[in-house]
Amino acid sequence: MILAGIDIGTNTLRLLVAQTGPNSFREIYSDRRTTRLGQDLDRTGRLSSDARERTLSALQDFSASMRRHGALHASAVGTSALRNASNSAEFIADVQQRTGLSVRVISGNEEARVTLLGVARALKGLDSYLQKGGPLASALVIDIGGGSTELIMTRPDRKPLVASLPLGAVYLTERFIKHDPPSADELDLLRSTIRKTLERQTAVMREGPSGILAGTAGTITTLAAMDQGLTVYDPDKINGYLMTKETIDGIVGKLAVSTLAERRSLPGLEQGREDIILAGAVVTQELMNWSGFSTMVVSDWGLREGLVLDLYERMNKSA
Repeated sequence: MILAGIDIGTNTLRLLVAQTGPNSFREIYSDRRTTRLGQDLDRTGRLSSDARERTLSALQDFSASMRRHGALHASAVGTSALRNASNSAEFIADVQQRTGLSVRVISGNEEARVTLLGVARALKGLDSYLQKGGPLASALVIDIGGGSTELIMTRPDRKPLVASLPLGAVYLTERFIKHDPPSADELDLLRSTIRKTLERQTAVMREGPSGILAGTAGTITTLAAMDQGLTVYDPDKINGYLMTKETIDGIVGKLAVSTLAERRSLPGLEQGREDIILAGAVVTQELMNWSGFSTMVVSDWGLREGLVLDLYERMNKSA
């Protein structure tokens, strides 16, 4: 069965078309576009006309690609930007009219649940992380997006603890970083805000670090690509890559004194992410400080792949 998943993020849109079966999953086609749907949303409370048009155009292309590759069904979801924008319903109606796609706005908890499906499947075959019940039987999974950060704490034989935090790379950049490169005061205020937000998440971390730390989504995969100096993004070199806290500290230090122009020449830094990567990297750094983990395994899979897996499961149950 050929299915598609579309992740409509605050910064990036992601499409996956995959052949799925009871014990199989094969990518047929994938695409990603940086449209910055959440541009100025934190300030205005609305999706701007320019951001809407950029995103609608990309979704038209995605819809055509799905049909071309034979996707029979699709799961398209909106996350933080569409959760927060006052004109989300208007945008979703435009998507339906122009592309035929039905978009669901999912909660932070649902985003975390589906992301966990994708990450768990991606790390399943990594022998170095295997443990009783699978690689994520005991883990903290972090998903740093443009508009929010999701935390998922798993424990054997217990329901995962989930938190969705207002720590998105786009919103934090727009709120705190005004200079190029940023001033020391701007970085101090950014870091202080992140720490205060994390300090309130005692329920998620009440038992302290256990198992592994796994990270997914654009900020973390970009940091992994930068650490390896990849001139061409290679998912096989990202999935399962191990990053240390010292490595992330070093990247943050370099980004903090770099201008946007200088960042554009850094190998591994995705085009269109130059302005927001510092805020996302600081969130990653502070999450590692807060959680007590010194290493993090990176997953190239996340919400997009989880959407396809979840759609397949739901269709099987209803059959």
